[in-house]
Amino acid sequence: MARDEVVDLVDAEDRVVGAATLGECLEKGLLHRAVAVMVSRMDGKVVLQQRSKKDSWHPGMWTLSCTGHVKKGESYATAASRELEEEIGVKADLRLLEKYRVPAMKENGLTEDEWVALFSAKSDDKLTVDPVELEGVREFTLAELRKMLEGDALTPDSVMLIRRFLSHRG
Repeated sequence: MARDEVVDLVDAEDRVVGAATLGECLEKGLLHRAVAVMVSRMDGKVVLQQRSKKDSWHPGMWTLSCTGHVKKGESYATAASRELEEEIGVKADLRLLEKYRVPAMKENGLTEDEWVALFSAKSDDKLTVDPVELEGVREFTLAELRKMLEGDALTPDSVMLIRRFLSHRG
């Protein structure tokens, strides 16, 4: 999503209270909405994406299969489907795992303050990488994923999201 795209501003209960550009949200730390999707393969592996090294938010780090912001007037589910297809070329049924407020995080003078809806999907679709947004994608076993949680290759917000994803798997 471009920094000039308009998103809904929300309050502490996730009620829409206004609108602003994504750039304004990041520069001023305004509370807005985001989505994250974890794609599982039929063999049990999960797909992670590596963020573009040119990105201003945790460049080159690993995160969930796709992440993104919810546009003004868009639902969480619609945004998750859009981001999944745009970033890695997957169309799949989504399952909402939970929605929660992520603590505000700062990076390179920007502040992400978000309500995030975490979704899961199962798909063996071929992955198509958006070269503008991503360095690449890779499949990981759950053991590899758990080991990554102990290192520093994952974005800080994805560490929280992956832990929540794993808690839903039992």
